[in-house]
Amino acid sequence: MKDQPLSILGVGCVTALGREWETVWQKICAGVPPEPESLPCPGSLPVAVYKTALPGVPDAISARLRRSGPISYLACAAAADAVLQAGPLPCGRTALVFAASDGAVSYTRRFYEEVVGRGAGSPLLFPETVYNAPASHVAAMLGLDGTVLTLVNDATAGMDALSTAADLISSGDADRCLVVAAEELDWISCDGYRRWKLAASGSGDGAVLAEGAVALVLGPPSASCVQISRIHPGRTLLRHRAAGQTIRQVLAELADGATPDLAVLSSTGSRTGIVEESLVRECFPRARLLFPKRVAGNAFAASTLLQCLCAWQELQCGGQAIVPVLGSSGQVGGAFLKGPEI
Repeated sequence: MKDQPLSILGVGCVTALGREWETVWQKICAGVPPEPESLPCPGSLPVAVYKTALPGVPDAISARLRRSGPISYLACAAAADAVLQAGPLPCGRTALVFAASDGAVSYTRRFYEEVVGRGAGSPLLFPETVYNAPASHVAAMLGLDGTVLTLVNDATAGMDALSTAADLISSGDADRCLVVAAEELDWISCDGYRRWKLAASGSGDGAVLAEGAVALVLGPPSASCVQISRIHPGRTLLRHRAAGQTIRQVLAELADGATPDLAVLSSTGSRTGIVEESLVRECFPRARLLFPKRVAGNAFAASTLLQCLCAWQELQCGGQAIVPVLGSSGQVGGAFLKGPEI
């Protein structure tokens, strides 16, 4: 268990619910999701998704992004908003950790379509196919010249990014860490998730996939800020029938005897998510439950940071929150947050 507290100094998000956090928060609290779009998948069933309009980005980066995919626009916009709230970042002492689950799928598909069709892919497309392209754009936009890392996993990549930020700050390698997670939608990845029964199709089963980005500016612990006080290193569900035991163990280790006032769940209504909800209600009967993915959709790593953002909002006046995270590849992790000392 990693007890290396982090203060949340600034936040930013770009979602299908909007970009202004107050608006997004109100919609999550209302619990009423928007009407999903039907994304056509050639040769297969359509997939229900929440698309996000490309956000505006600072002029200093707009020219650089003219050939970029949606994921880079989303990441830059969320990062710019988080930094605007946090204030100037220490020159040379700010790290960037970017998390994604799928990366720039649209550019990857287009590149390999050319490879299959013509025998060669365009060098104009290739740079945006790599996973760390969005991190490169964010770093260039903000003038960051410290550590820049990209992590790839299922939804638990968001927690891996927070854990990495804690390592960088506690070791003295950085004074601040900007953590960004982003996802974009493309029919080929959406169809894959549908076939794996992880996405809603015409029958309405599965989660509604979403695109978006969330950014957090993190610093050393401060009693006047909401803190991420504990980050779980993660456990693996070896068998579905053992899911309850593993999730219960992670919840106990995260809480460490504390009684949270709030639980921000990762459940989208899936079978494992139902187990998560049942165990949270059993272990923390007094905790208020929030289900942001059921309103904003599932954007994997970005949704994990959105869970933390919801906890940050609720803890402004004190309290404690637990944020469990279930990954689609069988990983279970989470974080425990505490409000400021009023």
